[in-house]
Amino acid sequence: YIMSTSEQGPIHYRGSDVIDPEQRHIGTIDDLVYDVDGQPVWAVVELGLLRSAHYVPVAAGYLSDNGKFVVPYDKRTVKAAPKVRRGHVLDRTVEAGLVAHYELDG
Repeated sequence: YIMSTSEQGPIHYRGSDVIDPEQRHIGTIDDLVYDVDGQPVWAVVELGLLRSAHYVPVAAGYLSDNGKFVVPYDKRTVKAAPKVRRGHVLDRTVEAGLVAHYELDG
């Protein structure tokens, strides 16, 4: 996976509020991590708690009509996911942990 830059990709995700299905605020999308084809795979979500950020799978959510990114997880689930490291570099080990945490088909 490659690091994202502010010049590439679907900017409309960045800055979007992330909410759970009950409309409860989880955090804000600060950045995106793309695959080799330039598709966004992981959203970097700032929770606002001591500036901790966690990954959320982009494919699991959707952008609502009011511009909020809705995910099928609650804040506790996102907070328990692996933290984002400085530079937003995602290695295979961390990604495997994320796939297991969110119970995705890896």
